[in-house]
Amino acid sequence: MDILLILAVIVLYSFQTLFCKLFTDKYPGKAELASPVFGAVEGVFIALFTFAFGGFSFTASPFTIIMGLLNACMLFGYNTSLIAAGKKGSYAFMNVILLFGGIIVPTVYGAIWLSEPLTPVKIAGIVLMLVACVLMNLDEMKMKNTPIIYYVLCALLFVFNGLYSTFVKIQTVHKDDEKQEMIMLTFLVMGIVAFIQLLLKEKKDTLMAFKFNVKCLIPLIICLISAASAINLLTYILPFVDTAMFYTVENGGVLVLSAVYSVLFFKEKLRPVKAAGIILAVVSITILSI
Repeated sequence: MDILLILAVIVLYSFQTLFCKLFTDKYPGKAELASPVFGAVEGVFIALFTFAFGGFSFTASPFTIIMGLLNACMLFGYNTSLIAAGKKGSYAFMNVILLFGGIIVPTVYGAIWLSEPLTPVKIAGIVLMLVACVLMNLDEMKMKNTPIIYYVLCALLFVFNGLYSTFVKIQTVHKDDEKQEMIMLTFLVMGIVAFIQLLLKEKKDTLMAFKFNVKCLIPLIICLISAASAINLLTYILPFVDTAMFYTVENGGVLVLSAVYSVLFFKEKLRPVKAAGIILAVVSITILSI
């Protein structure tokens, strides 16, 4: 049952990635506004979705409030660094680094604070997945004349993505009965911050930035439902699974499906190196799932 639920999380997050890209491509406003508009809408939607999913109740202890605010900071830092790094260097390299963070940081937390054993088989599966991440992005890595600030931003992405995943796990370990409250706080604060960013940029024209057409509205709705379902399902599964195994399989699985989507929907060529990466990722997932 755990494997099926993890698979569902992977599919949902891959849908989020796919339909977020489709929304961005079809967004009728200024290109630079797509990200803060999406952040504002996503934050409010996921907070409301989780509130309804949890039976319209909200009871947050000081611990949960702190964790929610901390993770909102991680999410804000992640989104900001992602946008800034994407303008200054290789998207592929950046993607590898943030995925490394999403796997390595929670693994270290699980091994040290939760005493989850790093067996040889688990280590082999993690290493294979990290190599697979590199291979799947290797063809697109263009590092020539990259400024130093780009590498600083990538390092921040490693930390922000890793700590975001780790804080979610910490919440389920210490206050599992308030995990939905943490989700609500995290995304509501993130959404408010994104809206403030948009307000500062557009001032009187802020509301016009939310004028969607049908072509972008449909992928936006699918993306939001996928993202909200994924985070709630993820927090349900986390208390019952090994941290390193879950985040390695989840991150790797989303990467594999994203690569498949890029071939099917965006007509990208499946080059030998990327194909080798996909195969390695599948092997890693198989090893860690046994």
